[in-house]
Amino acid sequence: MQKPVTRPQEIYLDNNATTPVLACAAAAVQHTMQQCFGNPSSSHSTGIKAKVELESTRQLARQLIGAGSGEIVFTSGATEGIQSSIFSALLHARMSGKTGPAYSLLYGATEHKAVPQSLEHWNHVLQLGATIKAIPVDQHGLLSFDFIQQELPNTLLICTMAANNETGVKQDLTALQQLIRSIAPHVLWMVDCVQALGKMPLQLEQMTIDYAPFSGHKLYAPKGIGFLYVRKGTPYQPLLAGGGQESGLRSGTENLPGIAALQAIFQQLKLKEGSVFQPDQQLWSYRDQLLSALRQVFPDLVLNSDQPYIVPTTINFSVPGFASKDIMDLFDAAGIRVSSGSACSSKIPTSFVLNAMGLPLWRSQGAIRLSFGPAMTPQECQQACSAILALKAVVNSCCLVLSDASSTELQPLAGLVQLKHEDLCSYLLVSAETSEVIIIDAVLPLASRIALLVQGHQLKVRAILDTHQHKDHPSARPELVTLLVDLLHSANTNSLGWPLDETSLKMGPYQLNAVATPGHSPEAVTILVRQHQQQKFAFVGDFILPGGTGRLDLPGGDSQAFRQSLRALELQLEAQTLLVSSHDYAQRFFTRWDLMLQEQPVLQQILRTEDTPEQWLSELQRQNDWLQQQSGHFCGVVEVCASDATAVIDKHQIAALIQQYPDLQIWDVREPHEQAAGALSVYLPDLVSKDVPLSSLVQRVAEHHTKTPGPVLLVCRSGNRSLLAAKVLNRAGFELVFNLKGGVALLA
Repeated sequence: MQKPVTRPQEIYLDNNATTPVLACAAAAVQHTMQQCFGNPSSSHSTGIKAKVELESTRQLARQLIGAGSGEIVFTSGATEGIQSSIFSALLHARMSGKTGPAYSLLYGATEHKAVPQSLEHWNHVLQLGATIKAIPVDQHGLLSFDFIQQELPNTLLICTMAANNETGVKQDLTALQQLIRSIAPHVLWMVDCVQALGKMPLQLEQMTIDYAPFSGHKLYAPKGIGFLYVRKGTPYQPLLAGGGQESGLRSGTENLPGIAALQAIFQQLKLKEGSVFQPDQQLWSYRDQLLSALRQVFPDLVLNSDQPYIVPTTINFSVPGFASKDIMDLFDAAGIRVSSGSACSSKIPTSFVLNAMGLPLWRSQGAIRLSFGPAMTPQECQQACSAILALKAVVNSCCLVLSDASSTELQPLAGLVQLKHEDLCSYLLVSAETSEVIIIDAVLPLASRIALLVQGHQLKVRAILDTHQHKDHPSARPELVTLLVDLLHSANTNSLGWPLDETSLKMGPYQLNAVATPGHSPEAVTILVRQHQQQKFAFVGDFILPGGTGRLDLPGGDSQAFRQSLRALELQLEAQTLLVSSHDYAQRFFTRWDLMLQEQPVLQQILRTEDTPEQWLSELQRQNDWLQQQSGHFCGVVEVCASDATAVIDKHQIAALIQQYPDLQIWDVREPHEQAAGALSVYLPDLVSKDVPLSSLVQRVAEHHTKTPGPVLLVCRSGNRSLLAAKVLNRAGFELVFNLKGGVALLA
């Protein structure tokens, strides 16, 4: 597939995170900063004008949400509104003598983290000692009325949402009110309305909601402005004391430019005709169009929330076989901004919202949130759909979905491909000459991805091998045998997948031999790979890890066998051979024998002495003790390596770097689907770059072992993966490695 040669237009579809500022709101900010800039507390004419601006905005807010006689307090945003509400409610409980674990503080299990964090904070600070409980939700994200009914009699505060920021699920506030007030007429009730304004009708005067925070930047106003509704007669204690602004409810000079922006937004919302805000019917039409485009790219797409439980502006979906990062990286390369709706993590992130809904883990790990704003135009919707549809050719050419793409359209696949799921590693060894593949140490979360690559490239499966029987996860070999049965060379194998009638596996330029290496597990083997008579790789399973070793304290572990296997393997390995493992806890991708001994001096003693040294025993005990506290490192332990260092440059230093190093190579370490969606040449048109995705980094290092590596500049989407690759190359002996700070994101 030919890569795009023009810079992709930015398509912003992450409006639940924040929104661009509308032109009318930006103009209002500018006017207020330069013309109506007075302090609303001043008594002169300039101050009076500012006061009028302030109060007219307050009146508009009151009308829009149907506040009636309730208070409207301008704040810095939703977090302050949530804090003020919870602080007021809990202080009231404290002053009323309602303390101790017999009392409950309830919040929806899918609430924004600001709510439970604030509950914990003020419960601790005020020494209330109440019990904080999450209200369960069903598979649709709706709150459990049975749980609420059971807990309400001893509840001090209940916190719910109008509409969820990840899924768009809206709660039935009328039914909630009937339940709450029938059991606990006086319990305080906060409703997070941040995602509601402009998307669903609100008439708070007709409700008994006590507190309702709102945020400006979620509805086309600048960041740093919001407001809080407080029902008349509801306990309220100012969070900020000082000059007594906002009728003493929130001290500090009001953010008049932000408030003026809110006024411009509110005026648009009130317009019957000619408003930039679209009617509900139009928003549902946008959703249908976007969803249709998504399904053409990802036919197996599954919605994590759907009608009739949602507002129209949020589409939360997952695709089997994809982690959320895969799709986010693909979309971002094409200029389409979406979100996973969950925080970053060293592990594959999961959505706590979808977890609370009881959805399968793969949907939580693969969740994508696409959210558009209520002011989206038909042209913007069409542009978004076109950009999404353009990705169909990309996912087909990269075999991310099964298609009828011809071989000339496919991205090339050759040599060693390393696929990762969290710290688990699976490998494809591909012979381009014979269109064959050997799959090694496949894990279930990657099974469908592996099958798609094999089927899409029409590869014959020479073998599906395991290095050992994994103790922390099931092998994907049985699953892949089923999925790829028509492409499999032989099904007559031993327990690790090795064909019974072959002592050596040959495939194109490769020859594979298995060497018994018990220690971590009794049946373990190391698979040695030669290419054109030169030893390239050793698949060592969990026997040796990059920066560490496999555990010996698990069932079947044997320290004496481990030492004997180390000695036997030392005789088999060549100096340049790259050792690749089935776990990579330290994100180092591979190791070598010399690196292994350098990073773990204790192995020298294991190899060179007959008796187990005391240091080895104590080191094993230290590792085992440490592992008891590190549940993620089930199969082994790793140490930090001093060689993890690299040089970082920014985009303005590229020209000088090239002048200093004329032979500088630029490596794009993004994955093939990202490279196909947005070529690096679009951002660096005068430079020649090489596609070296992280999944092929081990292969590229193996290719460079015979010559001194020259200077390399690494580039990825954000600078994180290229930094990781730089550390890997530093460790492998590449001396001049540079990482582009901020990656393509700062070149765009």
